[in-house]
Amino acid sequence: MIKIIFSSFLVTLLYTPFGIFFYKGNNLEKYSLQLIFGLIIISFFALTLNFFLPLNNIYNSILIVLSIVIIFIKRDIFFKKEFLFFCMISSIIIFLLVTNSNVYRPDAGLYHLPYINLINEDKIIIGNSNLHFRFGHTSIIQYTSAVSNNLIFGLNGIVFPSALIASAVIINFLYNLINYIKLKKLNFHFFFLLSVFIFIIYKMNRYSEYGNDAPAHFLMFLLVSEIVKNFETTKNIEISNYFILALFIIMNKIIILTSILFPFIFLINRKNFRNIINKKFIFILIFLIFWCLKNILVSGCLVYPVKFTCIEGLVWTDKEKLEKIATDNEAWAKGWPEFRTTNSKIKQKEFTSNIWLNTWFNNHFLKILEILVPYILFLIAFLFYFRDKKKDYLIDYFIKILIGFCVIGILIWFYKVPNFRYGYSNIIILLSIIFGFLGSKYLKISKFNGLKYLIIILLTIFTLKNMNRIIFEKKDYYNYPWPKFYSFDNNNKIRDHKYKIINNKRIYIPNDGYCMYSKAPCGEINKELKIKKIKNYLVMFTES
Repeated sequence: MIKIIFSSFLVTLLYTPFGIFFYKGNNLEKYSLQLIFGLIIISFFALTLNFFLPLNNIYNSILIVLSIVIIFIKRDIFFKKEFLFFCMISSIIIFLLVTNSNVYRPDAGLYHLPYINLINEDKIIIGNSNLHFRFGHTSIIQYTSAVSNNLIFGLNGIVFPSALIASAVIINFLYNLINYIKLKKLNFHFFFLLSVFIFIIYKMNRYSEYGNDAPAHFLMFLLVSEIVKNFETTKNIEISNYFILALFIIMNKIIILTSILFPFIFLINRKNFRNIINKKFIFILIFLIFWCLKNILVSGCLVYPVKFTCIEGLVWTDKEKLEKIATDNEAWAKGWPEFRTTNSKIKQKEFTSNIWLNTWFNNHFLKILEILVPYILFLIAFLFYFRDKKKDYLIDYFIKILIGFCVIGILIWFYKVPNFRYGYSNIIILLSIIFGFLGSKYLKISKFNGLKYLIIILLTIFTLKNMNRIIFEKKDYYNYPWPKFYSFDNNNKIRDHKYKIINNKRIYIPNDGYCMYSKAPCGEINKELKIKKIKNYLVMFTES
């Protein structure tokens, strides 16, 4: 366990410096933003490198060298007790999250980990979505994880990126909440932060539930928080930073595409583009071009499996599979597994078109209520206890715009993939905006002397829930106390999967359906899968 704490400290220390190109740290808040943008730079490095080389631990270690160079060049920022304190707090949070944990199951075993494994061992394989269709919509966080397998952290480094994002956002929110309490400045941003922070402690406290979803939602919370906090500022705001963060959110989870709307609030406020067209804007374009190129090379589509974004003339574009996968994904999110048990004659296409609502309301909606009702009741009780009969009922146009963007996001989510884990950030942000407005307008500030104790209680809950797992859950497994990523069983033993050789390339087939992190490439081989080489690049395709 000491090794996890030390590695957590070290990964924070080594990854934060890359964010210096966006934020210069001098307190916990700035260092947390620096860490987030450091992860964005690292992800861009990994994505670019993988076009030409595998992300093995030798090449990945270039990052460590570059980080050490930055630390020494900018030692006035990083040789400070504030930075060491930030690293220490981050390491505690990461330790609590990852120690003796599972990875997100079953998705991690199906495609998160196998894709990390794939890019650790090979440079980009064209058409690898034909090996497993989910490789077509992997997250940028898989590249961040893959590049974290280096000579310092070894293979265990792949578990850090999601926990780093969580720790950075938690530290950022904590710093702002405590600072507002000290200053007795309980404004809209304070109550917005408090509402989101309560949800994080309530429902985002376990690493095993993160997957590709939670990092994107954490970042969405941070993006809106920063916009709310800095909306009234007219100087020294780099609007391009917000667009970069929004793009990174979309690369983590495409369904949260409405994140790109929120930075435009600054442009609405200022009515000019002066602070967006700069060098960072060029970075946004290059990052986006590389991401789109990766998507096309992997699947033949800009956004897989959205058919109109696909280039059907490419040999690796599986035209027949696209529509089926798109329909299948939508159907499962709308409750297909529950519906088909009693209605085997109805096809998925018909189900998703006009008869899914009743099934969804009787299943997914009830599960969503189970999650949201306790949270909403707590917020209502809070508002009721601190209520005050005063002040105006006017809603600022800024708040109206925020609410409008959230509603758009919720409607898109509800129409296409109404599964809670895909869209909860928009829901929680909407509730937190309402809570923030009511809190800043109608609550009696004189009653808030005990708010610091609420923060302490929330942190205690977060700590105890994770310590309960660390202390009492099963410890007798391979690679303890790191998260279990080698196999799907509780023993976490490395599996020897079967394999098939196609054109001199060994393709692994999981014995239990879950590749996990074993040997690569690993996936679902069908009899039509073919492999050929074009200019030293492997191309996977199928023949009908």
